[in-house]
Amino acid sequence: MQTNSKTSRLAAVRRFYVYLVAFVSQIAMLVGVNDLVDMLSRSWLQPDGVLAGFYLRTATANAISVLVVATPIFLIHWWLGQRFRDDAAERQSVLRKLFLYGSTAAGLVVLLTNAYTLIRELGWLALGAPVAATELLPAGWLHWSFMAAVGIGLIYHWHNVLVNDGDFGKEASAARFVRQLFLAIAGLVGLGIVVWGARTLLQIGLQVLVDRVIGATDLNWWRLPLGGAWSQSLVGLWLLHALWQQWQEVVRINAAEGRAVLRRIYLYIGVLVGAIATLTPAALLLREGLLMLFGAGGGSTAELLDRMVGPVSFIPVGAVVWRWYWTTLRRETDAYGDSGQSVMVRRIYAYLVAATGLALLWVGAVELLHALIDAALTGGDVWREPLANGIALLAVGAPIWTIFWRRVQSIAEGNDAAGAGERDSWPRKLYLYGVALVGALVLLFTLAQVIYRVLLTLMGEPTMALSSNELAHRLADSAVAAVLWAVHLLAIRADGRFEKLPDAELAQAAPTSPTERRAALEAHIAWLEAELNAARHELVQMERRSQSAQSIEQS
Repeated sequence: MQTNSKTSRLAAVRRFYVYLVAFVSQIAMLVGVNDLVDMLSRSWLQPDGVLAGFYLRTATANAISVLVVATPIFLIHWWLGQRFRDDAAERQSVLRKLFLYGSTAAGLVVLLTNAYTLIRELGWLALGAPVAATELLPAGWLHWSFMAAVGIGLIYHWHNVLVNDGDFGKEASAARFVRQLFLAIAGLVGLGIVVWGARTLLQIGLQVLVDRVIGATDLNWWRLPLGGAWSQSLVGLWLLHALWQQWQEVVRINAAEGRAVLRRIYLYIGVLVGAIATLTPAALLLREGLLMLFGAGGGSTAELLDRMVGPVSFIPVGAVVWRWYWTTLRRETDAYGDSGQSVMVRRIYAYLVAATGLALLWVGAVELLHALIDAALTGGDVWREPLANGIALLAVGAPIWTIFWRRVQSIAEGNDAAGAGERDSWPRKLYLYGVALVGALVLLFTLAQVIYRVLLTLMGEPTMALSSNELAHRLADSAVAAVLWAVHLLAIRADGRFEKLPDAELAQAAPTSPTERRAALEAHIAWLEAELNAARHELVQMERRSQSAQSIEQS
């Protein structure tokens, strides 16, 4: 046992050294190739003397020196890593997966940055920009095209290595986590690029329409940003589609992947991104509309239209993202069921969104009451902006909190295993007691202020009056906090009244239909088979290492 443990530690140290040096030298190679191709393409296709002389010689020599040193170091260390490829423990090691997915990420960065620049410049030229204003000609196209091809080659090569390792889609737990983390992070990066690029496209179109309506003088400003937005959208859509297709390929190999916790986290974050991109600008538009209705709109019509272009451009993009991710999440939940971890992810998501909606509702209700108090006691225009803010926040926060609160309450109110699991979960406890704590602190502070001011008034303090705005504001704050505090305290009390089910019953929270139950069982069996294969491989390797150690001792 001591020999096996020592062998494992030495193997881990070797892997750490080999794969770290291989990755760093690979990055150095990419930097050297990029600089060298840039210098050679510009000196070849742009012989105008700009790169002649000392600068060309030093830049070229620097790039070649990096390549001369980094290339053999990378090849030697990658050869060392491949020497043990017949060992299942080597192929399934976390450090190897980190290297392979890190190298794939490097290839993606090279591909996306160069493809984005190339498409942007081509789009700008296609829209009528002067050739002299771009870097596409005479040499830029060659540099960017070559590096994009290098990125494609790297992605293809490292993906083949991952597939040829034999455990793609059926990795052991730690290696599986590395793959899922890579897919989730890269997918969210692609989502962010798509959302921003598509939003910019819509914003440019709306701004052009606004400029024509208000008679702006410069109507040709849109060419450069349109090329960038179009390029960004295409690059982001490709990345998002390619990664999702790869994840779908894994699900076809291993059905248990459909309920993996990181996959569910990715989908829930996508839902949140879509919801935020839709509801936040919608609230801003509602606020602007209310200010106009109350006669407090700031600026001219042109300024108002300019302010509204940005928020409006987010709403269609956010709605599409929101719908796609939510539909996909529901479909996968129905098809593959839930694991204990994915159920916890669902709870965290639900209570996080409920808390966000409650915060918006809370602030909106306070703003609304303050505005009504100011309108009743003071008059003038001071109440208009707080009233618009309060209504806009309530319009967004109240539906969000109501929907998600009723959703989790409908589960928690059930006298079954699902209800008991919901009531005993730490996200629910954190949410309920967190809101109760905030409510109690707000009540403590605001009611103390109310009593303080009442006492000063009763004692004859001339600067205090029971009809003052400040006293009414504190009463309004106390009323809102008291209502929400009471709602959550009642929920805590209701949770405590249920009988605690035995652990055996809690473990039997099954899907609600035979179809869902069958899909969940099939996914669970596939996951167990993958874990069993990984365990068998590890056991075989342990036996081989034990036999080799015994033979060494006998000799």
